[in-house]
Amino acid sequence: MSNPNRFLHHGPVRVSKDRTHLAHLDGTPFFFLADTAWNGALLSTESDWATYLDDRAAKNFTAIQIITHAPWTAALTNAEGQVAYDPRHPRTFHPEFFERIDRRIEMINERGLLAVPVLAWAANFGPSRNLNIGHTASAQDLIPFIAYQVERFAKRQVLWLLAGDGVYNFWRLRKWKRVARAVFGHTTDRAPVTLHSAGLTWPYDALANEPWLDLYGYQSSHGEHPKALRWLQSGPPTKLWKKNPRPTINLEPVYENIAPGGHPQPREAVRRAAYWSLLNAPTAGVSYGAHGLWGWHDQPKEALNHTGLGIGHPWHVAMNYPGSTDMSHLAQFFTSIPWWTLKPAPDLLASQPGQSDPSKYVAASRSESGDLAVIYLPQGGPLILAPNHLHESQKTQWFNPRTGEYTEAIPNSPNHFTTPTPEDWIWLATQIPLGAAVVSSKAL
Repeated sequence: MSNPNRFLHHGPVRVSKDRTHLAHLDGTPFFFLADTAWNGALLSTESDWATYLDDRAAKNFTAIQIITHAPWTAALTNAEGQVAYDPRHPRTFHPEFFERIDRRIEMINERGLLAVPVLAWAANFGPSRNLNIGHTASAQDLIPFIAYQVERFAKRQVLWLLAGDGVYNFWRLRKWKRVARAVFGHTTDRAPVTLHSAGLTWPYDALANEPWLDLYGYQSSHGEHPKALRWLQSGPPTKLWKKNPRPTINLEPVYENIAPGGHPQPREAVRRAAYWSLLNAPTAGVSYGAHGLWGWHDQPKEALNHTGLGIGHPWHVAMNYPGSTDMSHLAQFFTSIPWWTLKPAPDLLASQPGQSDPSKYVAASRSESGDLAVIYLPQGGPLILAPNHLHESQKTQWFNPRTGEYTEAIPNSPNHFTTPTPEDWIWLATQIPLGAAVVSSKAL
């Protein structure tokens, strides 16, 4: 369960000195596991918000992603019918609207959770785009709107998402650079800042030298079509950190029970996306989403302006989807090891099953010292280590991402392991000399 005193004991969250993950001010690593409750701060009662946050803290989440303003694509007002600003005059803010957000963020922090607010939703596609201030407003109008929120919420424990769901092409990036430099460019003693980008887009090659940008936040799509899987496994998120290190975090992977094309995404798809996201760059964190909860539905329905994604259950039902428990096991696994030392290690693999079928992609990471290795197999099967590299004194285990249980990984022949079942598994090895293991995995 999240420690309510983590910020008191260790200080606010910043970027680590090696710029690969998030850490508290005293250097204690902060594992980012966020839940996506976009509409939660806007529409929840205080009692319901407390119930939800207690559940997420108990399930080892460490952060909550929210929208701070309305109107936006999925909510026209807050629960009281209020709006954050006058759409005809974006510089006219309504303080009474933000009093609700103040309290919801305070409640997030009281449970030891990091608040991750989107300051201006910027989706510039679809028929609802004109509801989004990040799309319609100029830089001149956005600067005071965002600065007002930053000044108001800066006393809290936060990570800023400057803009949400935008396709940040050249001209739009010029606007957001201007906004970010004006609001965040005057100091480095502040909460981390990033963008939330539209699915399968990557604006960061053009932003890598911007001093206000502290991490690479991206969105990998809500389905498992091959293009999306390959983008996640070997596309832009896997590359830029090598020459310009920053924490790399998938802020919106597959949502549980969302149904693009009429096919609800199961917990298995959520797990796959989460583990691939954690191992495709230096391990820093990942987000989770439940369809119905992110829109804070009070009854089964489609989300506003989100046709074609299926009916979302009410928030209190979606809160208990089994994938949220899988995320609890995920957090327990990574926080039981020095996860911040892990970096992708494809050289551990003698062959990559994912080359021909991305659904079989095996992700491997290792610490630089070589005393820790983590391999995620999305489908069960054999795991073959090169001979003469695994010694009896070295500990190998299977971790079950569905139950959180460990099983001793005993070779069924020299250097040859087989997963306990045909489902997804994690192979964990500790005290392995650097470069010791060469692994081949073949799915059943």
